[in-house]
Amino acid sequence: REVKQHRQVIVVTHNPNIVVNGNAEFVLSLEVDRGQTRIGCHDGLQDQSVRDEICRVMEGGREALERRYQWILLPER
Repeated sequence: REVKQHRQVIVVTHNPNIVVNGNAEFVLSLEVDRGQTRIGCHDGLQDQSVRDEICRVMEGGREALERRYQWILLPER
């Protein structure tokens, strides 16, 4: 989080925990259909379609996302 205050950070990952715990400001989900790659959803964690996609691939599903999302909303420690 501290690095984000002073630098642009671009991360490419298959791990939704990094997306959530890193408090991503922009998420781009890609899908492959018949050999063609297309954008599935894109926006921030506040967007429902992005959260739904994260829940689809995150171990623990919606409950895990909600726990982590609440953690990032807490004031800085």
